[in-house]
Amino acid sequence: MDGQGEHPATETPPAGDAAQARPGGPEPEPAGAGAVSPPRDRETPPLAGRLHYLIGGTLPPRYNDWVSNDLTGPGWRVRQALRPFLLMVPFAIVFALLPGQVSVRLTLVVFLLLSGIGLGFATSGFFRNRRLEQHGFPPVFTVSED
Repeated sequence: MDGQGEHPATETPPAGDAAQARPGGPEPEPAGAGAVSPPRDRETPPLAGRLHYLIGGTLPPRYNDWVSNDLTGPGWRVRQALRPFLLMVPFAIVFALLPGQVSVRLTLVVFLLLSGIGLGFATSGFFRNRRLEQHGFPPVFTVSED
């Protein structure tokens, strides 16, 4: 495979698979089936599990497909960058509620949130590798030890 694999819904079945089209075979796909959607067999963690994962916790092995997609699927860098941003939000709220000039509080909040997202983008590759290893997957790229 050349790394540019197609989504299973877009592949054309081989000529020998005509037996699947007869009655009693698999049901036809609904309209709009060409849209990319997560596989039905991928188990999604509950809200508490997602929050645990968000702050750096390890999920049970039954969620490995979900974790793998989260760390290597499309948009992984944005999701990795949003994690520090979301972890900064409670601190930003506290600083926004402290007494003082509005301009100072607003500046602090903006600084916290922008630095959180900036650090998230800057360290997304490193933390993706750490999280992949944490869940038993090989890292995407190795860090050279010169």
